[in-house]
Amino acid sequence: MDVNSWKEFLQGDEKAFSSLYRSYFNELFAYGLKIGFDEEVCKDAIQDVFYKIYISRNQLTHIRNIESYLLHCLKNRLFDIHNLETKINHINYNDIILESENSVVEKIIEEETELQWESKIKQSLKTLPPKQRKIIYYHYQLNLSFDEIAALLDMTPEAVKKSTYRALQKMRGSQQLKNPFFTFLFFVL
Repeated sequence: MDVNSWKEFLQGDEKAFSSLYRSYFNELFAYGLKIGFDEEVCKDAIQDVFYKIYISRNQLTHIRNIESYLLHCLKNRLFDIHNLETKINHINYNDIILESENSVVEKIIEEETELQWESKIKQSLKTLPPKQRKIIYYHYQLNLSFDEIAALLDMTPEAVKKSTYRALQKMRGSQQLKNPFFTFLFFVL
């Protein structure tokens, strides 16, 4: 027990702080190991305790039993570290890894479904006459309005709209595209 070093440290003596560290390190280390923590965690926690004491020495003048105080601080710090590690491991495993696995699987399913529909749409488009295919391409791929398509193909906007309607009706009726998406496209016009 180094009561003099504690008093000297509180008065600002840097050498007294080193003396306290050397005097209590082995006891604190043994205590940390005894309550079930590994060596590296114990060393880190002891460093944390002494750092906290060093930076807050002005608020510690009321402490009379430094040994008891250090053991109490070390125990609290070790359990804080344990709780933090447990929380991090729990978050990493449950929230991040499982969420990532689910999102990867969902993404693969979405991409596969998208590829299947793309193929069906291409097959269905092949059943349309060239002019209707061109109108569908201009409207849905290039986002041209009916007026713009009419100007390009030398048609009236009403004729373009009717042709688009008929093309979608054909596509919707084809065996390839039995899907609510095409019903939606049909009613959008």
